[in-house]
Amino acid sequence: MARPALSEQSIEEQRERTLAAAFKLFTERGLEAVTLRAIAAEVALSAMALYRYFPGGKGEILATLRGRGFEDLASRFDASLAGRSDPVDRILALVVTLLRFALEDPALYRLLFDVTQEEEYGAYLASRRARAWGVATGAFVDAIEAGLLRGDPELLPHLVFAALHGAISFELSMQPHPNRRLCRTAAPMLELVLRGADARPPLLRKLHKTLAEPTLWSKLERSP
Repeated sequence: MARPALSEQSIEEQRERTLAAAFKLFTERGLEAVTLRAIAAEVALSAMALYRYFPGGKGEILATLRGRGFEDLASRFDASLAGRSDPVDRILALVVTLLRFALEDPALYRLLFDVTQEEEYGAYLASRRARAWGVATGAFVDAIEAGLLRGDPELLPHLVFAALHGAISFELSMQPHPNRRLCRTAAPMLELVLRGADARPPLLRKLHKTLAEPTLWSKLERSP
């Protein structure tokens, strides 16, 4: 007997429930807990039934969640730059946005940056990553053209955000000594990277002032 046809609305609603269940499992128990069997149990379906909503199975579910996450990050980057024309302010706004994103939603941050996927989802995710990091590249191009930094406009933002990602990941893993947490290390670490790009004094002064803002670190004050 053929399965009954589902309306577009019911399909979309089940897809959303499935995505929410997968993210819940990831948040509470980590990537290894995100299996089709576990997701199906959360939404009261069989594992095989999930393929009706996600033909690519677990890989497609994770890719969809990650793609949405990168879209969210890109929107946050865009919002942080609205009304800002000074290259230094634009770079620091991006840094602060990434820090807030990681500290306010660490599970989503880990899903975006700590999970790797098979090549079949590369194009889908690459387009969404490119949208986010294209914004960052533009800000660094402006700073280089203004003489505030020196270096390759494609490589420099990668180095800055790679360094920041390392510090964030170290923080989220709860490894640092209390006196070496992200709120203490972010500014000096970024200064080291930016000095290598011959950063001008105005940028470095604003860097330390911006990252000294207490509200930026409020999430850390409530964590172990």
